Amino acid sequence: MVLTYLILTGSLEAIAIVLALSPGNFSIAFPARLVEDSDIKSGVLSSQSPPNPAPDTASTGLADGIYLYGQSSKPDEIKQEYLVLEMRQSKVVGAFYLPRSAFYCFYGTSDRTQLNLTVVDSYDGSRSPYSVNLQQYYPISTLSDNDRRILGICKAAHKQQVWEK
Repeated sequence: MVLTYLILTGSLEAIAIVLALSPGNFSIAFPARLVEDSDIKSGVLSSQSPPNPAPDTASTGLADGIYLYGQSSKPDEIKQEYLVLEMRQSKVVGAFYLPRSAFYCFYGTSDRTQLNLTVVDSYDGSRSPYSVNLQQYYPISTLSDNDRRILGICKAAHKQQVWEK
């Protein structure tokens, strides 16, 4: 279930906050964005998504390879969420992380720009279903050694669930 809240500010601006609710999980799923008055028509927020700065992969999905996406277009920014992942034949394994913090491994499948994932809690090992729209993140072309380290840990831990099915 996805809920959108609009918070009106002093001028004709609004801040949209999108929250995702899933069983046993409450989290901010997508980056909030400033809504310009041109996005609001007759007091209702237009349903257009922010433009995707990435090359258009919406029609074909991701090719096999390793990818890094972030809430920020710049890597390693504090308080910004990132996901590093490896895609092989529409199967994916990777991790969500905040720089200088914990990370959570995930595995699942890809359907165009939508990732259908199982997220594994790093602390208790519990698993939760989760969907990610990659159009809500910025692609980042350079992976750090830490990105590769985190991805390696998740690949080793979940290769059986992903590659050996």
